[in-house]
Amino acid sequence: MRTKTEERRLLILDEAAVVFQDVGYEKASMAEISQRVGGSKATLYNYFPSKEDLFVAVMEHKAKRHMAGIFELLNHEAPLADVLLRFSREFVRVRLSPELVSIHRMAEHEGDRTEVGQLLYRNGIQRGWTLVADFLAECMRRGTLPQADAGVAAWHLKALVEAEVREPRMLGVMKEMPPDEVLSTVVARAVKVWLRGYGAAAEA
Repeated sequence: MRTKTEERRLLILDEAAVVFQDVGYEKASMAEISQRVGGSKATLYNYFPSKEDLFVAVMEHKAKRHMAGIFELLNHEAPLADVLLRFSREFVRVRLSPELVSIHRMAEHEGDRTEVGQLLYRNGIQRGWTLVADFLAECMRRGTLPQADAGVAAWHLKALVEAEVREPRMLGVMKEMPPDEVLSTVVARAVKVWLRGYGAAAEA
């Protein structure tokens, strides 16, 4: 029974994601979502007490699906520059994917009106980049990086690898995912600047 219940929950999340992406958070209704899933609104509310709860669950579900494995690329078995290049390329590729761009646009739109944006930040963005901070802190402990505030260093890395592409993608200037060779060049420039800024060797 638990497997069937989880399957039902995942079906709701997938259908709700389509509705949110098609019409936006504000216009999406629990009635339409329950109709697409094939059940009553009462059943839908048994899984998710409100539209906001459902939207947050959709964001977390999609982020986990896309980000799975990316933070596992942070390891100490290869040179730091190589690790950061691989990690940053995969992160930016996923961050610019249509689904995550759509989710972030909706969350930013709702930021001042609901807690949706705060929940995305705390449960997704902050949690993920805390893992990066932990990795960098261990690099500093091992002497691979000079001592600094690892948390700030992680946010600096995020800002640099997104700097050339995030706003153009979010604002529709960049309609599609850039080719891999473009992303590789963008990320290489960003990682090189970060490594120099934090006093690490920039040879990959």
